[in-house]
Amino acid sequence: MPPKAILALCVGYGAGIWFSIQAVRRSFLLKKARKWPSVLGEILESTTYTDPGGKSTNFRIRYQFAVGETIEGVTPRLSGEWFWNKKQQEAFVARYVAGQHVEVFYDPQNPKRNCLDRDDKSGIAPMWVLAISGTVLASLLLWLKPDHW
Repeated sequence: MPPKAILALCVGYGAGIWFSIQAVRRSFLLKKARKWPSVLGEILESTTYTDPGGKSTNFRIRYQFAVGETIEGVTPRLSGEWFWNKKQQEAFVARYVAGQHVEVFYDPQNPKRNCLDRDDKSGIAPMWVLAISGTVLASLLLWLKPDHW
């Protein structure tokens, strides 16, 4: 088997494993977060922006809350920053306006682990899609191996 084929298999299966682990971890964290207490916080910044290359849109939501000390959070949802499209991302960001008071959920064992939305699971689905895609593509590469291998 040529080195490029080995590399493709490693990347495909590696991506499948990595994204599967991430999806499972975030699913467990979401389940755990259902029991977290909450406190009132305030949105400091809520914006979407385009990366310097102009190819993708990102978002930033910063908020602060106090649990013994003032903590600044940047994890509005535990399921990740992935959205299926720009419209979904913009709708999510529009829910939060600078100066708005919000409920912040926090891990009592580590308040720096916190979120604004502990119910949104939509960021996990793209991880599963990538995990399955990487695994299927690597498997197809093995199954449909060219005659010259």
